[in-house]
Amino acid sequence: MEFPAKIRFSSLISDPEKYIEEMFTLHPDALHDKKSGGIEIQNEIINSSFKYQLLERGLFLFSFSSYSPVDAEYEFVPNPKADYFTLVFYFTENRTKHPLYLKIEEQFYSTDQFSMFFNGEMNAEIFIKAKHKAYGIRLDIHKDWFEKELDAHDFQAKCELKEVLHFQRKGILQTKCDTFQPLVKSIQEKFEKKQNAFQKFNLKTTAYQLLQGYFEEIPQHSATKNDGKDVANGELKSALNFLQKSLYKDFPGSYYLSELCKMSESSFNKKFKIAFKITAAQYFRNLKMKEALRLLQMGNTVKEVCYKIGYQDQSAFGRIFKQIYGRSPGSYMT
Repeated sequence: MEFPAKIRFSSLISDPEKYIEEMFTLHPDALHDKKSGGIEIQNEIINSSFKYQLLERGLFLFSFSSYSPVDAEYEFVPNPKADYFTLVFYFTENRTKHPLYLKIEEQFYSTDQFSMFFNGEMNAEIFIKAKHKAYGIRLDIHKDWFEKELDAHDFQAKCELKEVLHFQRKGILQTKCDTFQPLVKSIQEKFEKKQNAFQKFNLKTTAYQLLQGYFEEIPQHSATKNDGKDVANGELKSALNFLQKSLYKDFPGSYYLSELCKMSESSFNKKFKIAFKITAAQYFRNLKMKEALRLLQMGNTVKEVCYKIGYQDQSAFGRIFKQIYGRSPGSYMT
């Protein structure tokens, strides 16, 4: 059999029940065990196993492992209506130089292993090189679970977490996750054992340990981002305010924005890139697409939204929208 150059999977992010349903729909020939919560996919292209369990109300746990002779691409499609947040840990069994790649917010990250934390508005793509066994876990957590389980004072102290939960920030990326690997492996081992009265309790306990460790990392991660955040809230504030109020207009240009911030164009571009990891033009485009999504969900047609946010070419608007949200504009209409 002639293998394709790569295989591609996509799933809704932060919607565990949809994710489970999608797995069964995508792989009707796979071995299903709905009672224990598992699916095994074996063919010439992929050898993969996937297990899931509802640990408690608002907390889903997924365990997965897969191997493919070709490059694999996993795409998480954002679901802005979801009330779940997703924590994913990815590792590779055979460590070589950068077998994993992550594309997020138009930026590429490469590493041996990484972990991610998203809300329902985040889009991401994961690329795994051929002939690597990838494995990991995924926790889907309802926002009400956070409010119930996290101490109020501790919650307020974790500014980045607070911003994510209130949809003021799209997500948290944590690339150094070696310390989480033993817990991830422990969870996978517990999944493989024969079910008994204590399995769910053991899984829940280990999952709690993983969540605790991850959230404790957030303040350290925040420290590496403070410079950009301070710049955004200070020197770039005039430009950010202007862009937010100009969603139905054309991009004014970096020179105009730099004048608003009373700095040179080169200095403005450099500081903007440090703060947001993308250019001001890309940032403005993302704002426009977010507004487009809001208008579509209010019942406006694709054509109406396209022209309203300043695009003359409907096909160009559709391509950019799909690049960011993973789906066509029409699929988001109510």
